[in-house]
Amino acid sequence: MQGINVTSTIMENTTTMPQERAGIDRIIGNNKAIVSLKNKIKQIAGSKATVMILGESGTGKELIARAIHEESQRKNNQFIPVDCSTLTETIIESELFGHIKGAFTGADKNKKGLFEEAHGGTIFLDEIGNLKPQIQSKLLRFLQEREIKPVGSSKIVKVDVRIISATNIHVEEEIAQGNFRQDLYYRLSAIELHVPPLRDRRDDIPLLVHHFMTMLASDLNISNMSIREDALELLVNREWKGNVRELQNVIQHAMIVSESKILSKDIFMQILPEYKECSSQELSPLNLARAVEEFEKKHILYVLSLAQDNKSKAAKMLGISRSVLYEKMKKYSIQ
Repeated sequence: MQGINVTSTIMENTTTMPQERAGIDRIIGNNKAIVSLKNKIKQIAGSKATVMILGESGTGKELIARAIHEESQRKNNQFIPVDCSTLTETIIESELFGHIKGAFTGADKNKKGLFEEAHGGTIFLDEIGNLKPQIQSKLLRFLQEREIKPVGSSKIVKVDVRIISATNIHVEEEIAQGNFRQDLYYRLSAIELHVPPLRDRRDDIPLLVHHFMTMLASDLNISNMSIREDALELLVNREWKGNVRELQNVIQHAMIVSESKILSKDIFMQILPEYKECSSQELSPLNLARAVEEFEKKHILYVLSLAQDNKSKAAKMLGISRSVLYEKMKKYSIQ
């Protein structure tokens, strides 16, 4: 089967190499939702309003935040990303707001916090839902007064920084449970942007695949790599629970382990976990009937998810009647 050559594929901004992309050019895709997102970024980039980016893990929320920064007048100043989920409660206040010498054990010198480091630029608070109540209060104060107080200091420091935050949790539920301050949420979400999951923009997968292959080719010292049409079809039809990040990791894995300059469907079937589950032991003659049944059940569940639980559509995709589909669903206890 014919391979699709990356270098000959028509892409957005083909004159711009991936590593040179900036602003909204960082965002690969022509899907309607992505085009709308790019337009919104253009509209809001020049304002000082806080932005909250909502979306599942791996959808590219930091990429969106960088695009906003690079489309703004702050682009020549710092963009500082902070993963709130990796900072412990004991150090996060010092990391964000700084400290003075002697403020606590081990504080042997004054230290600027990330807010002060980002003065004139943008600070991106990822996984904002992980912030503890004490830090939420201090962040709210900053948003109200635009000033910080380093740990152990009585000195007030004025800071000009735009805050962009992101989360993959349902903030409203956290507010209802008392885990997140409602007033802080309102302050952080003057503008909300929703990043669609990859399964809702499957038409962008070929563009993303070609982008990642081009981008990774230099790092991996690989040239003229292409991908077969059936392999690309397999990727387009996959659910991608890890979204764009998972797609990039899978492409990188395939490029590293492939012994050919053409990425085949077999390579991806060796990598993707749903195919790895069918081990040689499961497919031995003694377990063949069970293996066939397990595969059939998984396949029906997968097609039902693609058809959004529309039984008629799923039956048509499977090439069976609706009554046969119902029989198989009953057999495998599929609700």
